[in-house]
Amino acid sequence: MESTGPKHPATMKILLIITTICLHTGLVFAQVGASDEQRVQATLQQATVFLTRAQLSAQAIATLDAGTTRLVIDNAPAQTDPQSIQVSGKGDAIIQGVQFRTNYLTKATKPASLQRLEDSLRANREAYELLTVQEDVLQQEKKLILANQQVGGKTTGTTVKEVADMAAFYRERLTKIGQELLFLNRRMVEQKKRVDRLDAQVNEQNAKRERPVGEIEVTLTAKSRTTVELELSYVVGNAGWSPIYDVRVRDAKGPASMAYKAQVYQNTGFDWQNVRLILSTANPALPGYQPQLSPDYIGFYEPRPRFKSAAIQELNESVAAEPAGGAQRMMSKPSAAPAPQLVNTATVTQAVDQPTNVSFVIAIPYTILTNGRPQLVDVQTAELPAIYRYELTPKLDNDAFLTAQITGWDKLNLLNGPARIYFEGTFVGESKINLTEAKDTLGLSLGRDKRIVAKREQIEDVNSRKTIGSNQREGHAYRISLRNTRQEPVNLTIYDQIPVSTDSRIEVALTDAGGAELTPETGKLTYRLTLQPGESRALTFRYEIKFPKGRVLDQ
Repeated sequence: MESTGPKHPATMKILLIITTICLHTGLVFAQVGASDEQRVQATLQQATVFLTRAQLSAQAIATLDAGTTRLVIDNAPAQTDPQSIQVSGKGDAIIQGVQFRTNYLTKATKPASLQRLEDSLRANREAYELLTVQEDVLQQEKKLILANQQVGGKTTGTTVKEVADMAAFYRERLTKIGQELLFLNRRMVEQKKRVDRLDAQVNEQNAKRERPVGEIEVTLTAKSRTTVELELSYVVGNAGWSPIYDVRVRDAKGPASMAYKAQVYQNTGFDWQNVRLILSTANPALPGYQPQLSPDYIGFYEPRPRFKSAAIQELNESVAAEPAGGAQRMMSKPSAAPAPQLVNTATVTQAVDQPTNVSFVIAIPYTILTNGRPQLVDVQTAELPAIYRYELTPKLDNDAFLTAQITGWDKLNLLNGPARIYFEGTFVGESKINLTEAKDTLGLSLGRDKRIVAKREQIEDVNSRKTIGSNQREGHAYRISLRNTRQEPVNLTIYDQIPVSTDSRIEVALTDAGGAELTPETGKLTYRLTLQPGESRALTFRYEIKFPKGRVLDQ
């Protein structure tokens, strides 16, 4: 039977020592686990926005104890490119490592835009609740009046005047209550719609906060307690910008005013509050190396046999015989490069200032909310010389279109993008700046002008068809009538055309150009002229088609 008496003193001493050691070790581990990680938030200072993606520059300040500290910057976007993270700064410490990790447990910091939405939702809900209270009071008053319709007591009679006065009171008060309830119900419906819209918007913003956030872990070593200032830069997705232009023309005599704007957007999960903006025409998503041509071999097609060749069979056997360690060596990822020292870290921003890219440093800070909606940012404005002409294609449209041929645009580092056109203070429509089609001048349409009257008609009495030998000949003639009802001269360019033959048996000859320039490849006719105020002019052109007798033309 096992003894239940007191243990030997030596045994008790050994157990006490072991217990003390275990408790001390656990306490040390707990202290190390609690003290080797320090969380800080970085303050966003600058955003260099590319056409797609953006490079964020932030600053973090922390006080380190002697030894090794894992500094965790916990307000980095989850879309951060880990390969782009660069850390530098000031302080008596050494950076041992930098890594990026994703935190699925912590929500993103509530942005100021969401806080404003929640405040507005709260105020509107309180306003709706106040309206419901007012409605309830009116309903209770109505019930009270209806429940007390008896006039006078049971023992005495009621005079006609008392009945009339009470009826007037009921009529006046119940009518007033009905009007107030009607007005109140309308307000409640509108207020409820406002609350529902705000509630949906808040829910959408909160749903975005459910996404994981990023964390940048910086491991530092310090000999003694010290304060460090870290400068961080990293590239994030879900951000970018695109150009848009406002072109304003006061009249058809002066220069054109061009406002270069940028539509900047970001949906990183964090608002960019009062940051310094730099817009870059670079696109980090594209490869930065020039593609190289490989030999383009040509030969005769040879059907491939369905059986495996001896070389392929031998290759398959050699792969199958490869030990497992070889496969692991082939699949293993290259080891990460060591983090740079605190004093010699390069930043991605330096790559922006290259001859192949253009950067626009915005003069004032901007706030870009994390909602994915474009924020207009003014880039630059310029007055550009312009030559104005009216262009007409009366075969398709009798209206004249005012166009501006702008010069000097090549000095503004423009990009392809939409342009909103304003002429004489009125918005006339949207156009598109297409630099691939621009040469010395950039052409923009300024809209229609009904004061240039044009009409195209076929001259019936000139058209003819006759047979000469084995061929038929058709003669065609058209007249374009023009009139300038403006109070100043206008430069006109008129376009028309003659058919172009696709068969050698069909010949088309321009017999009278009427002063037009012919482009034989396309059959395009171009007239250039100036019309004085009130002047009218007629343009006539003729052409003849020759083709074999008995055939029908397909026009």
